[in-house]
Amino acid sequence: MTIMNLIINDKPAASVVGQTIGKAARLNHSHVGYICGGHGICQACYVTVQEGADCLDALTDVEKAFLSPRQIAAGGRMACQATIAKEGNVKVLSRPEEIRRLLFSHPTALFAYGAQLGQDTARQIGPGIANLAGRIQRREMGGKEALGDLMESASGAVRLAAESVSHLLPFRDQIMGVIGTLPVKLPFLPEKAPPAQVLEKVNINVQPSSKV
Repeated sequence: MTIMNLIINDKPAASVVGQTIGKAARLNHSHVGYICGGHGICQACYVTVQEGADCLDALTDVEKAFLSPRQIAAGGRMACQATIAKEGNVKVLSRPEEIRRLLFSHPTALFAYGAQLGQDTARQIGPGIANLAGRIQRREMGGKEALGDLMESASGAVRLAAESVSHLLPFRDQIMGVIGTLPVKLPFLPEKAPPAQVLEKVNINVQPSSKV
């Protein structure tokens, strides 16, 4: 069993050749989507391969159906489908992390990002549905194995949320700073309101960060 050098969102993740990026992400509690249990129907596990694309197996038929040509050209993969084929260095960035970084570095770019994502999704609706229908017809979907995968994914998502919550509060002030730079004023935000007061107004229970 060959150990891989897999980096997810700039953090090392233990992995082996023959494993999918999605499986490695779940085992390492990395911030990659787990919604469909790795059955390639939701694209929640979308990642951008930044390094080491040659260490991965070729695109699967599922990826070809669900990913647009633009996404593929940009290094997009579905983590549940992208299998590590050989030893080497692989570095990927998940979609949630990409959005988080945009939020803090260039928030106005999120509008264009969302529009492009919508275009990609709309373009692939037909091929995606056809691919899914074919797999259902061939009885490649469903059964006890699929249920087990979904339960594993749900468990992984819960563990990830529990481990991530302590890291969310430090971003509170950053989030409020970003909101303050938006070209429109949000109605629930009073002028110059301290972050804690603002969060209380939107019914978010905030604990002092020193206790995290």
